[in-house]
Amino acid sequence: MRRTKERSFGLVILAATAMIWGGSYIFTKVAVESLPPMLLAYIRFSIAVGILFPLSTRKRGSFRTVDHKNAALAGLFGITFYFLFENYGLTLTNASDASLIVSTAPILTIILYDVVTKRFDFLEYFGGLVAFAGLFVIIFSGRFSEGSSTVGNLLSFGAAVSWAAYTFFYEKIHNSSIWTTLEIMLWGLLFSSPLVVTEVFILNKPVEFSQGAVRGILFLSVFASALGYIMWNKGINLWGGKAATLWVYTIPVFTIIADILFLKNSPSLMFFSGSALIGIGMLVVISRESSHLTSTNGKD
Repeated sequence: MRRTKERSFGLVILAATAMIWGGSYIFTKVAVESLPPMLLAYIRFSIAVGILFPLSTRKRGSFRTVDHKNAALAGLFGITFYFLFENYGLTLTNASDASLIVSTAPILTIILYDVVTKRFDFLEYFGGLVAFAGLFVIIFSGRFSEGSSTVGNLLSFGAAVSWAAYTFFYEKIHNSSIWTTLEIMLWGLLFSSPLVVTEVFILNKPVEFSQGAVRGILFLSVFASALGYIMWNKGINLWGGKAATLWVYTIPVFTIIADILFLKNSPSLMFFSGSALIGIGMLVVISRESSHLTSTNGKD
């Protein structure tokens, strides 16, 4: 009974995180028009650390309880590499395309887990191929879709690969404490520092704290970073990396709605065609993963 309640709670926080992260693409898209992409990521996580650190002192544990090696790898892939690809991708492509492309992360995660555990499922890979066919359509729709870009779409795919790696390394930590989340963010800030210095002092990218940028920083730091990562990491611990990451599939729904309402973007026919293929592939993968989860839960 307790395990059932915990997993139900896990579903709630994973769904809430997906909604927050769906909206984050819109705030990021607006903010990177005024701030260098990696500087934006650095600021949001610096504020998030400032929020989490006082909270962590009230919790049991310390940095000594954290798996430092996997926390460092999670910070490198889940913060530095992920936001390098995502934020620069959003300077070139629209939020809807970027969100949908990044939503292929669950398929990449499943492939990564299957390679490591040597458990292969033909239908999962068939679904993955269908989804990647849709991904190919969207990536190269930049030639036909206003506001989209092939390079930007490829960068967004890099973010999906990075998120799959983050999920893999985070689950190896086996600890969802606030100390773990805090250390991952600190590692991400450390690895991001050279990129921020390059943007601001070597490339001399313009820095302007416009109203849109400030609003974006506040939303991204408080909700998408501090709150979002705590909830997501807890969800991974309750459901496992493969199952939790399936919720990434729902993020584009919220992003597309926000994109239409706030940025007034109209998705192209190529976008809908690619979306349909990705949706079909995702349904196949989700159905297979659900059956695996059901059989696993029956053994609990």
